[in-house]
Amino acid sequence: MTVTDQLNRPVKDLRISLTDRCQFRCTYCLPAEHVDVMRQQSQPENHMSFADIIKVTAAFAELGVSKIRLTGGEPLLRKGVDSLIKSIKKIKGIDEVALTTNAGLLDPVLDDLIDAGLDRITISLDAIEQDLFEQITGTQFAVDKILQSIHRCAGSALKQVKVNCVVQKNINEHQVIPLLSHFRGTGVVVRFIEFMDVGNLNQWQSNQVVNSADLLNQITTKWPIKPKAASQIGEVANRYEFIDGQGEFGMISSISEPFCHDCNRARLSPSGEVFTCLFAASGHDIKPLLNTPDQLLDAISQIWQGRADQYSVQRQNILKTNNKHKKIEMFMIGG
Repeated sequence: MTVTDQLNRPVKDLRISLTDRCQFRCTYCLPAEHVDVMRQQSQPENHMSFADIIKVTAAFAELGVSKIRLTGGEPLLRKGVDSLIKSIKKIKGIDEVALTTNAGLLDPVLDDLIDAGLDRITISLDAIEQDLFEQITGTQFAVDKILQSIHRCAGSALKQVKVNCVVQKNINEHQVIPLLSHFRGTGVVVRFIEFMDVGNLNQWQSNQVVNSADLLNQITTKWPIKPKAASQIGEVANRYEFIDGQGEFGMISSISEPFCHDCNRARLSPSGEVFTCLFAASGHDIKPLLNTPDQLLDAISQIWQGRADQYSVQRQNILKTNNKHKKIEMFMIGG
C-alpha cells in the first residue's frame, strides 16, 4: 500500500526518537539553561516499549516506509538498542536501519549494533577543537574519543558513516575546513547544516544562520569541488565531491534552499506521537491504537494523507505574523 499526502509526497522514511533524554546540552537543541524544560516534559516511564515501536514501524512499512532512523535525544541512553535493530530488520519492506548519535556512548556497543544489522550511522560533531566543542555541547567529553569512534565506524562493515555539523554564525563556521581536512580520504561524509529554528529554546534568529552558499565559497578557496547527483528522491543534502577524488561532503540548507517539496519523512516521538514535520507544533497520539493493528494502520494512513506541511517554504510568512510560533523541541523528536 502506498499513501501520499496533500502535496503528493509518499512516506518513505520514519525517524524514531527512542528517548527525549540526552547527556549533552547543545546550544541549538537543549541549552543548559533550559534543561528544566526537558525534566518537566520528559516522562521516561511513558516512553514506548521496543515491542510497541515494532508495531508502529510495521504499520508504516505497510504504507511504504523502507528506511528507519533511530534518533533522540541520545538514542543510546536506551539499553538494548541492538535488539530493537534486529527486530526492525525482520519487518517486511524495511531495507535500511540508521542511527543518529552524539557518539558519547557509542564505542562499547558499536560491534553489537553492527552485528544486529545497523546499516548506516550519523554522528553529530560541531567542532573539532576541544574548547569550542565543550562550549557548544555543554560537556567536557573528549573530542578525540568521538573521532576514534568515527574512525572505528569508517573501518567497519557499516555501509556509510556521516558526520553532521550545525553551523552557527560567529560560533563555529571556522571549523568547516578543519573538519573536512580531517575526514577527506577516509570515506566519512561530513554534512554542514544551516542553523534551524527547530523548537523555541534555542532562541533562533535569522542573523545567526550561515548560508550554505557562503560555506561553499569558503571550501572552494581550499579545494576544487563539483556537484554530485542525489542518490534518491527526498535526499536532504546537496552533495559535492572533491575533484581530486578524496571523497564528498554535503550541505543541508533548510533555511536558504527549503526542500519541503519532496520531504517524505515521518517522525515518531518517545511517547507515541506521530509528527509530520520537524517544525510541527503538535503530534498525533497513536498509543491508544497499538493493540488494534487495523485501526493503527488506518490512523497512520489518515494522518499522512492529511499532511500539508511545508514550514521551511512558509517560514518567513509564518514568522512575520507570529514570531512566537510554537514548535516541538528537537530533543523530543530528533533532527
